[in-house]
Amino acid sequence: MTTQTTPRLGGAVFLALMAGAASAEADLDAGRKIFTETAQPACALCHALKDVGSEAEVGPNLDEFKPTVDQVRAAVTSGIGVMPAFSETLTKEEIETVSKYVAQVTGGSENAAGSDAATEATDSADAEEVETPGAEILAQGDPAAGEKTFRKCKACHTVDEGGSNRVGPNLYGIVGAPVAAVDNFRYSDALVEYGGDWTPDRLAAFLANPRGEVRGTKMGFAGLRDAQDQADVIAYLDSLTDTAKTN
Repeated sequence: MTTQTTPRLGGAVFLALMAGAASAEADLDAGRKIFTETAQPACALCHALKDVGSEAEVGPNLDEFKPTVDQVRAAVTSGIGVMPAFSETLTKEEIETVSKYVAQVTGGSENAAGSDAATEATDSADAEEVETPGAEILAQGDPAAGEKTFRKCKACHTVDEGGSNRVGPNLYGIVGAPVAAVDNFRYSDALVEYGGDWTPDRLAAFLANPRGEVRGTKMGFAGLRDAQDQADVIAYLDSLTDTAKTN
């Protein structure tokens, strides 16, 4: 009986291992697709990651950073710095899948979740976000360059004080102003529900991908994919009310 049972057990173990490997590969494929396609804006547009051939430099190089699952999950869910939050555009399952994927392909899954290095990196990033979530964007922006980039927006928006609304609302004083609060403009329900204030970091996320950041917005502009363009436009809009702020 021993000689008959052993091969069967060996075969069962082999099949189980094969099934596990297939499942793991499927999870990686799912995470890879979320990273490159499903997330909008796509993670690959901002982060370098060898597994997908991305060499972007807007955000941290993930192969060098080697984030843990917890770190990726927190950043994707709530956003950090200029990175928008994806909690309303990705499901919890998708966020979990892409978090495990990034940690696995970068080696972050090998780091202890509570390691000193990982904790210090997260604490440092969190502290920076809490202290100056928008100041960094404004500091990086060039108002003169932003004025040039904004020319493509002038067909729909005015920026002078007391200016009229066009296809889109007047944007004078928009930086730091409440969302969907310009008088006599009919906003989409989606933008009204978005709520809050137009802080520089939220403006950056919206400018990067309006329809991805606010599902259901009436804004037809595809977005400014370049982070520097976003910072420049925000700095330009902010500069228009500098005199009013200092008086």
